[in-house]
Amino acid sequence: MSNKTIPPLDLMFFLTETAQSPKHVGAVQVFELPPNAPDTYLVDLVHAFKQAPVAPPFNNRPHFPRFGMPQWREDTDLEIDYHVRHSALPKPGSTQQLMDVVQRLHATLLDRRRPGWICQVIEGLEGNRFAIYSKIHHAYIDGKSGTQRMYGSLSTSPANKTIIPSWSFQPQRVSGEKSRSTARSTAGEKLGRQVKGVIGAYEFLSRMGMQWLQLRDSKAQIPFTATRTRMNRSIEWDTRSAAICTLPLDKVKAVGKARGCTVNEVVLAVIGAALHDYLEEHRENTRAPLVALCPMSIRAEGDDSAKTQVSAVHVRLGEPNAAISERLDQVIESSHASKDEVRGLSNEAMIDYGVIIFALWEMLSRTGLDQVIKPSYNVLVSNVPGPGEKDLYLNGSRMLASYPISTLLPGVNLNATLLSHGNSLDFGLLGDMHALPDLEIVVQQMVLRFEELQRVVLGKTRAAASRKKTAKPKRRTSTRVSSAAGKKSTARARPRRKAG
Repeated sequence: MSNKTIPPLDLMFFLTETAQSPKHVGAVQVFELPPNAPDTYLVDLVHAFKQAPVAPPFNNRPHFPRFGMPQWREDTDLEIDYHVRHSALPKPGSTQQLMDVVQRLHATLLDRRRPGWICQVIEGLEGNRFAIYSKIHHAYIDGKSGTQRMYGSLSTSPANKTIIPSWSFQPQRVSGEKSRSTARSTAGEKLGRQVKGVIGAYEFLSRMGMQWLQLRDSKAQIPFTATRTRMNRSIEWDTRSAAICTLPLDKVKAVGKARGCTVNEVVLAVIGAALHDYLEEHRENTRAPLVALCPMSIRAEGDDSAKTQVSAVHVRLGEPNAAISERLDQVIESSHASKDEVRGLSNEAMIDYGVIIFALWEMLSRTGLDQVIKPSYNVLVSNVPGPGEKDLYLNGSRMLASYPISTLLPGVNLNATLLSHGNSLDFGLLGDMHALPDLEIVVQQMVLRFEELQRVVLGKTRAAASRKKTAKPKRRTSTRVSSAAGKKSTARARPRRKAG
């Protein structure tokens, strides 16, 4: 990666970054200390982190020459004390206090004169727990490659005391056969793929333009047709609000199986219902469906490179007054239509489309035109698959939760990202503090709306049987909710209003 040109999509995250809108992603991992852990356990852990080698891309910093393309350059004088830090919460060390700290840490820019990442070990969390908050610039990794490194540095055995932090972990490279095939790829072949990608992206944008002009009929959601809400207000400050919750993965899968849909579509229906509840709480009643931007990984199987390889589709989140079951059907229909539109595009075309549309959003945001024309979407919802069903450990400490804290893209001030591990779907919501100061209402409504969906789809008897069957004494699968706002909300699931 050193002394290599920064790819266009990764470069976009640097070029569009401002103090009000940093472009880094992060996560909060919560661990339970092992039995009889010594008093120096966390001091020793931090020391081991600082002694660990720093592997690519974590040893690279961006270089922006006066002439020529920006490049990655190896930092030969990396100051590890800047990147690895140790702090403590004031007693009682609640999850609320942890999130207060995290939202402040996540709001500030990373120093471009150094490799773009920071890891902070936070001790003093009640219940014999500690947390690790980390953030890395989005130009270095996408969600999938970041998760591979974060989870890959953990062990499935509590007896394993080997400490390999994420900045030392090196994923397996693509297979030898695939590597040899890539090596044989000539410059002409690569150029050919790039040209075809540009043509494919242009054709796709042309189809969307025809649909926008109502010269083409399609059920797929297209950019610049969403309704405007407080989630589309301009971001003027660097302050952030954050909220977290957890849903049981087995029950989400059970709902999806019963309705013949994906986990992501169940999640989108739940988030859509919760956001409409939130808007009603603020007397902001929308008359059209909200729209989510859903990133899609286009990374080839076995590709563990650190560069960003994602594009995205738009999905409608259901009519404002739809019952939760009807809303799920509407989400499924919109999701399928949007996926059908991009099904024939090559990876290069999807990346080119992502670069073009991202640049357009940024231009509109910089000029203020994003507040004049209709927005493209109201919330970014990203689902990052996790490592599987086994418990994960760091130096004997069991990981209890892994909450993603992502970034905000142009035109929207709300991001909802979820990570799966074991039987948990951990959600991290990030918003602009001035537009969305009370995100705890959203996560509370997500929990209530999912419980409602589960009752409707699975029925009370099956839902109760599922709870009994999956109960484990050592692992909670019930929902968990927390927020950084420091306020308790009395928000409740609202009855569906009749149309008209």
